[in-house]
Amino acid sequence: MNRAPLLSACLLATCLACTEAPRAPAEPSAPTTPSRPTPPPAPAEPDAGALVDAGATTDAGTTTAATCSARDLSPVPKPTAKPLPPAVASMRERIIAAAVACDYAALQKLGDEKGKAVRFSYDPDQDMATTWRIQEEWAESPQPVLSRLVQVLNLPFYQEGNLIYWPTAFREGATAADYRALKGLYPDDQLQAMRKDKSYLGLRVGITVDGDWQLAVAGD
Repeated sequence: MNRAPLLSACLLATCLACTEAPRAPAEPSAPTTPSRPTPPPAPAEPDAGALVDAGATTDAGTTTAATCSARDLSPVPKPTAKPLPPAVASMRERIIAAAVACDYAALQKLGDEKGKAVRFSYDPDQDMATTWRIQEEWAESPQPVLSRLVQVLNLPFYQEGNLIYWPTAFREGATAADYRALKGLYPDDQLQAMRKDKSYLGLRVGITVDGDWQLAVAGD
């Protein structure tokens, strides 16, 4: 028997058996759901301290402290050489506290507490608080009105009738000691001129014995 054709047939069968069968088509993958974009982070709450620094009102209702010439002075009145009537002492204390706090509205309220009777300098057609704020904030030549108000109320006082006045340099027959007490209130040359003329033209304050703040006047 011729074995060559048989061998060839076997080899062919073996090759066909080893050939890789065709792969079945892959199953289509399930469609994926597109992911949602990540929302941006919420803005941070404003810092309360930053609001205060910026001068804004905080949730607690507080605001930055105002600025004026009296801001760095003590809100506590200096002791007096002799006692003041209680109503006068109370008004003096509250005026000083409001001035150091740069609180013009509070000063206006104190002036109107017992009637709109406070006489003040410069503009009789304008309320006291507005006038003083304008003088304090005048860009060309700011005037330290509130600082002088505090300083004057810390000077010696005297009484004339129903009114208690500051300073004693305003009274008739003011002494050298009365003028020395004014040191630092006005420039030295102005104080020397006033003393020479025997006429104190600086700020003077008057409160009645029952606590009515009646004047805060400078000049003639």
